Amino acid sequence: MTYREYLKHNKDLIAMVHLPALPGTPRNTLTPERIIETALSEALFYQHAGFQTVMIENMHDVPYARSAGAEITALMGIIGKKIKEQGLFCGIQILAGCNIEALGTALAAGLDFIRVEGFVFGHIADE
Repeated sequence: MTYREYLKHNKDLIAMVHLPALPGTPRNTLTPERIIETALSEALFYQHAGFQTVMIENMHDVPYARSAGAEITALMGIIGKKIKEQGLFCGIQILAGCNIEALGTALAAGLDFIRVEGFVFGHIADE
């Protein structure tokens, strides 16, 4: 069943998986393997709690950049795909406003949706 079909018959509550700092960012201290393991563990915790949908976000990649490197999009795609393999729906947001990168990552990994920050309006933020 697609996520769109699921939403036709269900209300959804989306659990957030805030990824640890990813490679290429100043606060990264973990290997890609450890980041994947941590993200999957959190997603499975949510699944066990009854969630059907999770969204991954690179919350700890501070300071936020206006573009995401290939190492970020690649690792987030791998994580999203592995979450989908667990039978969950999965979405993605790449901060800060990396909407094109999120769309490409979601497409490549077969994810269900993206969350778009500031798509049709301008705003001032701490980023």
